[in-house]
Amino acid sequence: MTVLPALKRFPGLDFSDPSSFKVDSEDSDGLSFKSINWLTILGDKIANRLGDKIALREKLGSSCPVHEFDGGIVVQAGDEPQLGDNNRGIVLDDYRRVAKALKPVRFEDYQLGLFALPEPYDSVEETLNWVRRFD
Repeated sequence: MTVLPALKRFPGLDFSDPSSFKVDSEDSDGLSFKSINWLTILGDKIANRLGDKIALREKLGSSCPVHEFDGGIVVQAGDEPQLGDNNRGIVLDDYRRVAKALKPVRFEDYQLGLFALPEPYDSVEETLNWVRRFD
């Protein structure tokens, strides 16, 4: 897969292949999400598992607002989207803050990876490394 090096270098990039995620997560209870990004949308079913929205706002701080809408919330990681750069040591602290707060409801029960990778890579391991990139 040619996109994996870019995803490893720039953690703010998102990878979306809804068909793969649907296949991997269809046995899920619907109470988890794939990954965070600058704007992370959570339906009420998932957001309610996080508990009190006031406590969530306090945990995230003023740089990571929580926007409510009819049916869920949007968690914003910082004022604007960021790519970060692992090669240059540019860390995305707001993204890390959001990842830590939302970790209890993140989907990690992959049986197949999101990435089709050649040997010697393990697709599930690389998927989990990417999903956990802000931990």
